[in-house]
Amino acid sequence: MSSNPSHKILVLSRNYPNRVTPILGLWVEGLVRHMAQLCEIKVIAPTPYCPPLPGLHGFTKFRSVERNQSADGFEVFHPRFLTGPGYSTYNFESSSYYWSILRQVDRLREEFPFEMIHAYFGYPDGVVAAKLAARYNVPFIITEQASWIPWMNNYPRVRRQAVWAASQCAFHVAVSNFARQTIAHFTGETNKLRIVHNGADVDIFTPLGENEKPNPNQILCVGFMRHVKGIDILLQAMHQMVKHNSQLKLVLVGGGFYHNSQTEEQNLQEMSQKLGLSKNVEFAGIKTPSEVAQYMRESTLLVLPSRTETFGAVLVEALACGTPVVATKCGGPEDIVNDTVGRLVPKENPEALANAILEVIGERQKFESVKLRDYALNNFTWEQIAIQMVDLYGKAINAKSN
Repeated sequence: MSSNPSHKILVLSRNYPNRVTPILGLWVEGLVRHMAQLCEIKVIAPTPYCPPLPGLHGFTKFRSVERNQSADGFEVFHPRFLTGPGYSTYNFESSSYYWSILRQVDRLREEFPFEMIHAYFGYPDGVVAAKLAARYNVPFIITEQASWIPWMNNYPRVRRQAVWAASQCAFHVAVSNFARQTIAHFTGETNKLRIVHNGADVDIFTPLGENEKPNPNQILCVGFMRHVKGIDILLQAMHQMVKHNSQLKLVLVGGGFYHNSQTEEQNLQEMSQKLGLSKNVEFAGIKTPSEVAQYMRESTLLVLPSRTETFGAVLVEALACGTPVVATKCGGPEDIVNDTVGRLVPKENPEALANAILEVIGERQKFESVKLRDYALNNFTWEQIAIQMVDLYGKAINAKSN
């Protein structure tokens, strides 16, 4: 590995757990926690600031977030940056973000002379990283979790900023082949583009005990209540499946912190009732990682019915729990799921989804818990991902110094 423990890294990520949004950006926190064992890290994770005006309670609640905290051997700073409701100020967020954190980064630089910046998401974090990297003459890396299609088509001003930042970075990391393709559509094929998957915390996501068995009728879906997650398609599939087995139960773990997710959840609850599924569907709400792991290990399978997914971390977590998976061919899952661990089906197809779920339930004994966990351990642990990332750190720093 070309890096070493003395390297000092500054991480920028709007998506990071805090008191108000405790499960937002858990994938960032998971990787940072393991990278902190290999190098020195400090994290800047800004939270929104909005004037205390009527109707903006969704933003004023972020006042309760600590300005800084220490955990797992590294510090996390939560400066405020000015933003408006929804996407009203989206085109200008990178500027607000940059100027809101600049003074703090200047001070931090004096006591923590970071050698590189790692930004999560191309916008706004990657754009801010590019400006800071130029200011301090250090390299930076962008990890992209989101699909650039249709995102960049919908926001041309954002696209110009993100493509510029991509042209300046040392490496542009995508979490899947699909995510990489959407970036290359705008940046062109470059040797900066790399794939480093997300991982799972295999100490939390563990199988049942030796003499324990999952509930053969419990199906689990985990994710924020958003249209892109395809939960409406899953409910239609569930409507078909209960005709074959009225004992089936679907547990939906998730919800949302923002108004649109809460509205989506209400719409799905109404849809469930109209389909006559009130006794077969449970809306369990937002849960901690440990609680999610317990749901995973006690369910007969996990299903991810998304319309688009750049990776699908819940699939890896379920496999680490020894639970088979069913997912749609929507991007990221194609890097994870094969016939030895579950099934892939076309998206937007309730019948295909229902058939695949019933097939896995019918052949459940073929999916051995030990083999499913081994697959996750061999391919998707945070320890492995951290080593790959820190290796890129070393290459970027060495290239800058030569």
